[in-house]
Amino acid sequence: MSDERPDKQSKAGELMKKLVTVGMGTVFLTEESLKALVSEFKLPKEIIGGLLESTNRVRKEFLQDFSRDLLNRISEKTDPVSLVSEFFHRNELELQIKVKFSPKKAVDPGAAAEDTAKKP
Repeated sequence: MSDERPDKQSKAGELMKKLVTVGMGTVFLTEESLKALVSEFKLPKEIIGGLLESTNRVRKEFLQDFSRDLLNRISEKTDPVSLVSEFFHRNELELQIKVKFSPKKAVDPGAAAEDTAKKP
């Protein structure tokens, strides 16, 4: 009986480790890695599909929230107008534009007259 308890604890520990890995993996692992990891649980395909779908949704929401929060923190600490103003004050701006005009290929005037005559 005492042998069963450590065995159950080790299985429970492994299960918890896998669940935490799946939880963290929703953001950082690829979909293929998650499929391989979730398939170890031997769940029906419908449940695995639902888990992967919710994983993609959670990943998308996490990255959107993270990027929004990061941009908000940056914009709180910087003034874009003064930043651009300082950039142009310290740097010189040089633009080079190249425009080239070339004559069209010569068209046979007789062929052009025939084309317009054929059109109704």
